[in-house]
Formats: sequence, C-alpha cells, structure tokens
Amino acid sequence: MKRLTIKTDRGDFAVCFWKGPANAPILHWAHANGFNGQTYNRLLRKLTRDFNVYAWDAPGYGMTEKGAFYNKVNPVLGNSYDLEALIMELNKKHKRKILLGGHSIGGSLSLMVSKYIEEKISGLILADPVVINYHYQYLTKYLGPFGYDSSTLKLTKQALKKRDRWDSFETVLNSYTGRGIFSTWEEGFLEDYLLGGTRSDKEGVYLTCHPAIEAASFKNTEIVATPKIIKETSVPIVLLVSEIGSTTASLSSFKRLYNLKKLEIIEGGTHFFPMEQPDKLISLIKDFKSYA
Repeated sequence: MKRLTIKTDRGDFAVCFWKGPANAPILHWAHANGFNGQTYNRLLRKLTRDFNVYAWDAPGYGMTEKGAFYNKVNPVLGNSYDLEALIMELNKKHKRKILLGGHSIGGSLSLMVSKYIEEKISGLILADPVVINYHYQYLTKYLGPFGYDSSTLKLTKQALKKRDRWDSFETVLNSYTGRGIFSTWEEGFLEDYLLGGTRSDKEGVYLTCHPAIEAASFKNTEIVATPKIIKETSVPIVLLVSEIGSTTASLSSFKRLYNLKKLEIIEGGTHFFPMEQPDKLISLIKDFKSYA
C-alpha cells in the first residue's frame, strides 16, 4: 500500500493506493463513517491482480484534514461533492471509467455521486449502504420533535461519548481488541483501522476522526440517505446486504431498479461483513465484470 495526496478543487485528499497491472480497471473504495481507507487494507490488497485500487480518507477522517469545504450542517452531502471531485481527478489521471465501491455510508456516498458523473463510472458495488426507507423517514420527520429516538440518533449520541485519546497505540489497540463491533473482525483489520486513523503527539495517541465529526454524519444520514438517492442513477449496481443488522432499509426501492444486476444477502454477516468475510467480498468484486 502506498499513500498519496490527490489535489482537487475541493481540497487535498489523503488516499491509499494498491497498484495493479497497468491496464487493469480502476476501483475506488469509500469507507464507513468513523473509519478510513486503510481499514480495508487486508481486503483491497488482494484485488491487485485484477484492479488498481484507491481508497480515500474523507475530509475529517484518517489522514485527510477537515478542510475549508467541510459542511457542518450537511456533512454527508458535502462529502458527496468531495468524492465527486476525487473521482473526476482519478478519471482524468487514468482516462477510463472508475468502478465505485463502498461500505455503509461510503456506499451511500458512491451512490449519490454516480448520478452526477455517470459517464465516468463503470458501476457500483455497495456493501450494506445506509439508506433509510419511507417508514423510517416518516417517523423521524413527524415524531422526532416529540422525542422519537431513531437508530441514527442513538448512534449520534454514542459517537459523542466516544473516547478519542490514549497513552499509546498499544493501549488503544488492546482496549478495542475483542470488544463491541470489533469482536467479529478477522485478524489485522482492527490494527489497520487504527494505523490509518490515529496520530500521536506529546500527550499520547488520538483518533484523527473527532467524535463530533462522526456524530454529525450519523445524524445527517436521516436527511440525506433517503430512497431518493436510489432512483437517480442508471449504472450497473451490485448490492450486498448483511443478514444481521443491515443498514440498507430500503431494499424494495433497490429491487425495482432495472440496473440492479445482483442482490446478495451475506449469510451470517453483520453490518461489518467486509471485515468478517473479506474473501466473500473480494470474490464478488472480481466478478463485477460479469454484471456490467
């Protein structure tokens, strides 16, 4: 893996790069909220026989600074413009279409981007994208003012309580190992997440994604990641959904798409199946050409 800085008209983005054959297709992978591109290193590095692979750190995540364009009111929408700018640069650099992949909100962002630059995209591989359904949208809109506590608001509150500083890298690694969402991850993914998402100073080690940034994106998904974003693209889509605790609530909207080429429920997988079953995801990404 090599780290790059890619300059765009929306700012400079830190990007992880795994080099493949010169004429191989280009894949960009977008990370979940709170994570970073390097989190998926042990998955993406196994794709280099078939792809040249990029994975950004969104502004405020990993090694990308929040930057002047960060939209504190509507950060998910702002990040979609950031991702669009990055994909435009990759398309210009390689002079070919880009395959967009993404996990969780990274899948949602990839979906949002696709409608604006369809001619530069070969397709979408979405791993449990965050898309609420109309019932959820109704509850949050009309019952929210009366105290309805949606799942995204619960995640918002959890993120704001998150610890973000430790004495050493070993301390944070030990504190996360085998706990919570990390308990089901294959070996090495947690370490890559922390290597890509922490920095050190004289006081110790801290998360580069501040809890307030993560919380703001969770809260904003209720407004942005609605069924509307599903209907606005015509590129081929492969949709992968976790069997347990999926965040893709609007499956019925996806199923109505003529450009949905494959829908697969990942048996036994939670929302974090890219870290639990990476070989399954690798196989499905390699097979994308058969659906395009």
